Amino acid sequence: MEQPFILPEVAAVLAAGAEQGGPHLADLSAADMRTTYQQMGAAFDAPLEPSVRWTDVDGASCPLRAYFPGEAKAGPVILYMHGGGWVIGDLETHHPLCAMIAAETGLRVVAVDYRLAPEHPFPAAHDDCLAAARFVLAGPSALEAPVTGLAVAGDSAGGNLAFYVASAMGPGGVLAQLLIYPWVDCTSPDHGSYQDLAEGYILDRKLLDRFVADYLPEAADAGGTAASPVLHPIPAGLPPTVLVTAGLDPLRDQGRALAAGIAQQGIEVHFIEAKGLIHGLATMRAAFPTADHIMRRAVAAFASSMPS
Repeated sequence: MEQPFILPEVAAVLAAGAEQGGPHLADLSAADMRTTYQQMGAAFDAPLEPSVRWTDVDGASCPLRAYFPGEAKAGPVILYMHGGGWVIGDLETHHPLCAMIAAETGLRVVAVDYRLAPEHPFPAAHDDCLAAARFVLAGPSALEAPVTGLAVAGDSAGGNLAFYVASAMGPGGVLAQLLIYPWVDCTSPDHGSYQDLAEGYILDRKLLDRFVADYLPEAADAGGTAASPVLHPIPAGLPPTVLVTAGLDPLRDQGRALAAGIAQQGIEVHFIEAKGLIHGLATMRAAFPTADHIMRRAVAAFASSMPS
C-alpha cells in the first residue's frame, strides 16, 4: 500500500500518543473508556463558543441539551447525535462542537444523550434518537420558540444515527443532514480503508470490533439496515446531504460509498474529504487547525442546503 499522506499537525499527535503508551482503549472497561475519551476531548478540542448559551432539557426517553446562538426565534432546529461507537461519548464530549454548529448556522441545536452500550445494546441508541427527533419537532417549551423543521447531524456512530433518523422520518421529514465520517457498515469489511488503515490512527479495527461487540451482540443486527445502511438500498426522499470523511480513517471508504449512493438517487450531496486527517477531527479542533477550518466549511454548506 502506498504510504498515506499525514498532515504535520496529525503526525505530532500520533507520535505523542505512541510515546505515551498505556493500555489500548478497547482493553478498558466501558466506564474507563468513557473517562479516557472525555480526557482526550479536554486535551484536543476547541474552547466553547462564548456567544452561545445552552440549557439541559428532559427529553422523551433521554436527556438533551439545547444550544441557542442568540434570542430564540421560530425556525428549524438541528438535532445532533454524538459519536463514540454507541459505547462512549456524551453531552460533554461534543459540547464545543454543538456550540460551534449553533454559532455558525444561527440555528438552535439539540444534542441527544442517548443510552450507551453495553448497558443498553441495539436498538437503544437508535430508538432514543428517533424519539428525540419527534420530541423536538413537537416544539417543547424549553426551545423557547416554534420549531418549523428538523435537520440532523452526527459524527461516526452519531452519523449512523443521524442517517437512521432521516430515513425513518421519511420524505420531507428532515430538511438536511450533516454526516461526519459516518459509520455505516458494521460488518468489519476485509478490504479498502477498513483494512489499509486498520491500525495506527487512534481509531482502529480492535476498537471498532469492541464497539460492535458491545452495541451489536446479535450478529444478525450488525449487517441490518440500521447498523449497516450502506449495504442496503438507499431510501428515496432523503434530504440534501453534507458528508465529511477523513483521509486516514478506516471508515473513509464506507463514507465515500454512502455519498455516492445518495448521489445516485438524485439527491444533493456535498462531499468533503479531509486529506491527512484522522477520525475524530471534529472534536480535536484545537490540536488540528485544519480540522477546524474544514468543519466550519462543512457546517456552512449544511446550513446553506436547508430550505430558506
